[in-house]
Amino acid sequence: MSARAGWSAAQIGYCSNVHPARDVAGLKSSILQHFQGVRRQRGLAVQDSGLWISAQAAAELQQPAVRESFLGLLHDSGMRLTSLNGFPYGQFHQGAVKAEVYRPTWAEPQRLEYSLQLAELLAAALPLDCQQGVISSVPLGYAALWDDAQQQQAEAQLLQLTAGLASLHRRSGKKILLCLEMEPDCVLENTDQAIAFFQHWKATDPHHQYLALCFDVCHQAVVFEDCYQSLQRLLQARIPVGKIQLSNALICHLPVTDLARREQVLQALGNFAEATYLHQVKARDRKGQLLAWADLPKALQAVEPVHGQCPELRIHFHVPLFSEQFLLPELNGSQQALMRTFDFLAAHPQCQPVLEVETYSWNVLPGTLRPDTEQALLQGIAAELQWVEQQLRQRHLLHGQSSPMEAPAHAL
Repeated sequence: MSARAGWSAAQIGYCSNVHPARDVAGLKSSILQHFQGVRRQRGLAVQDSGLWISAQAAAELQQPAVRESFLGLLHDSGMRLTSLNGFPYGQFHQGAVKAEVYRPTWAEPQRLEYSLQLAELLAAALPLDCQQGVISSVPLGYAALWDDAQQQQAEAQLLQLTAGLASLHRRSGKKILLCLEMEPDCVLENTDQAIAFFQHWKATDPHHQYLALCFDVCHQAVVFEDCYQSLQRLLQARIPVGKIQLSNALICHLPVTDLARREQVLQALGNFAEATYLHQVKARDRKGQLLAWADLPKALQAVEPVHGQCPELRIHFHVPLFSEQFLLPELNGSQQALMRTFDFLAAHPQCQPVLEVETYSWNVLPGTLRPDTEQALLQGIAAELQWVEQQLRQRHLLHGQSSPMEAPAHAL
């Protein structure tokens, strides 16, 4: 980041996990076709990227000739590689990903090997004027399948990771942060858990400065956190936030007394139930107790009295940032959480994490909302980036001119 408070349009990128890319060949094709398409629509000569590189592609990129060719492509394509998404390990688009997205966990050796490979690559790819890069990663593992033995193994591997990142820093002069990404139903789900873990970690690891948090706005909105307050608590606790993923959760407002309308709303919500990704659901009952379902179909199957006690359901479904309503007036986005995040950044100019749009679920939106062509998808992504620019400009956090953009082809 620049020493000046705020961001330029070129520093606002998006995460490429929205595009399938199994291997290096697929990754190169995606950069040429998708990344360049979005960058050109924004009228930018260069653009920062939050690239997703699968484990297979990361292994291929350990070959010097393959890596050299890849780095050349980044330069020629106008991609400034400053951030990686190291969360999904393998296939992220075909078949039922669901809870497999958390595998391997940080208790498994494959996660350590993959993350160190990504760090070596990012250090080599960082622009000359950028001394730090960030990699987002799984929040240790999926809580329902976690135990003390796995926690101990995960911490042992994280010690190896940070030692490796410290060594990389000495050799390359580039500091790479690994950022654990809080997510609903995971070992690190909320701010309390993150603060407790990092306070423990600071007392444990001599290289703790190489471990940070990735703050995903959708995730924290789903668990009913106020993003401004959460970020402020992390700042006060001196927990580093290396990346903020700008994402929009789906919120379903349930009519309490109109049973027929409530059934219509739940039927519309059912259009978001799909077989690829896990869509955790949270709610608060009238007493303020938190209710949770592991996936949207399970929430939809909940008995009627439960729905009657919940004024709203919050769903881990990344919907486009610029859209406030979906299918029915009762189905909204969590844009208020995004506003609170931008407000925090405006009030705390010393905080300048990587900002990255992460709407990976465009292609599993309900049919009437889904882009019907690749060009429409790229226009939608570019429109999200323009929306972020507008929010930053309103808070005097955007440097220079914003990128010119047409209206999105798909109005949701």
